[in-house]
Amino acid sequence: MISKSNLSVLVVEDNPGDYDLVVEYLSAVGNTNYQFQHCTSVQEVSAILKDSRVDVILLDLSLPDSSGIDTVSNMRGINVDLPIIVLTGTDNDELGEQAIQQGAQEYLNKNEVSGRMLARIIRYAIKRKKMDKKLETLALTDPLTGLYNRRYFFERGWNEYVRARRYHHHLAIIMVDLDFFKQINDKHGHACGDKVLMEVAKLFLQTLRDVDLVARFGGEEFIILIPETDQAGVEFLAQRIRQEIYDTPMEHNGKNFNITASLGVALIEGVVGDFESLINQADIALYHAKENGRNKVELYDVNLASKLASK
Repeated sequence: MISKSNLSVLVVEDNPGDYDLVVEYLSAVGNTNYQFQHCTSVQEVSAILKDSRVDVILLDLSLPDSSGIDTVSNMRGINVDLPIIVLTGTDNDELGEQAIQQGAQEYLNKNEVSGRMLARIIRYAIKRKKMDKKLETLALTDPLTGLYNRRYFFERGWNEYVRARRYHHHLAIIMVDLDFFKQINDKHGHACGDKVLMEVAKLFLQTLRDVDLVARFGGEEFIILIPETDQAGVEFLAQRIRQEIYDTPMEHNGKNFNITASLGVALIEGVVGDFESLINQADIALYHAKENGRNKVELYDVNLASKLASK
């Protein structure tokens, strides 16, 4: 006997008759046990998702607290991981395309839905969402270290920068470069160099907070965005990262060796310009850390920029 699968369906619908119809349709499908949850507004969704498991959301676009295509955006603002199927009484292909663009997996006309069709669409939507998440992960992460990549850092970093400017919040950038990394590759081989990069990435994840953003910026260079920190806080963190890297032995063919790192720090308070200006300032500070003997932390100031310009 083939066991039935279990799926939890959240129906966001303010019309009791339409909700009852969805339950009737899916209850008649024999190969799946559906557990139904019901709410009548976007506001109620957060509480349900907090306390209950949900596999898929069936969403009406006309709700008391949200109407039209913005309803999809509002739902994704609550949870970006769950597949969303829009069920609406409006037969509008353009609206359907907009719903998909906003993050829904499917758009269906209530008047054309049957139980078998809806069950099939739910299965496909769940599979499609899982595939989308895998592709998104591949697009936004560095395949070697598992950290975010340069592209994602810029996308999220710009948003964090704009928010910090708007609300006058602290924000800092730390750029990290592993000293003499080419010598590691030349002496021990690229496989050893890759292992070093992965070990350093683990150190970052152990040291940083959940709200901090770290990415592999390229080669042996990493970049960290630290929100809500002042000069003393970010300098303390940078020194801690430098020391953690120095104190952690790396291994090759049964023998341990140590590495060092140079770090450049820049704070949003000293920036005249945009997010890329902040990154550029951290890069200037990093350059001076390497010029001054490596295994150091340098904080950007205007004097560093003047020294670089004079060279």
